[in-house]
Amino acid sequence: MSEMANMSSGRAQQAGQTAKQEASATADQAREGASEVVGTAAEQVRAVTGEARAQADAMAGDLRSRVAEEAESQARRGAQVIREWADELSGLAKGADKDSPAKSLVVQVADRGHRAADYLEERGVGGLAGDVQDFARRRPGAFLGGAVLAGFAVGRLAKAGSKADGSGGSSTASQPPGRQSLPEDAAPPELPGYGEA
Repeated sequence: MSEMANMSSGRAQQAGQTAKQEASATADQAREGASEVVGTAAEQVRAVTGEARAQADAMAGDLRSRVAEEAESQARRGAQVIREWADELSGLAKGADKDSPAKSLVVQVADRGHRAADYLEERGVGGLAGDVQDFARRRPGAFLGGAVLAGFAVGRLAKAGSKADGSGGSSTASQPPGRQSLPEDAAPPELPGYGEA
């Protein structure tokens, strides 16, 4: 009977060891499977991230090229407008008296307008931006002063434009209190002491 008990306990130990080995093998397989799943997921995340980055780069490049094209188009339009103004000023100067000091000033402005239009057509926005950056590096004080003056001028022009749009049809609204406007066909009133010879 003790032999039988020994055999039973030996079989039980053997079965326990076999179960332990199988559990260890199953755990190893589960670990390997989990690491494969993690590796596959990491590869997929890298692939998706790379694809998203490539698409974002392509979109950014497309946006940059569109902005550059639009800027160049605006520069060409600006050059055309400046050239038209310069041509009109040249036409005005041709009709003016030869000795007129205003004629020489108008001719100079027209000439500078033609040069500015040529510059914009040749160099474009990129050349203009490069020249502005170069000037700002060489003379920062003059650049900042010019920027302040340009901002002031733009603000004044915008304010004058908004006042002109707001005054619209009534001319009496913009006159100081106590003054009345005369109809266009009315003669000015006679002042005492004037008109008598």
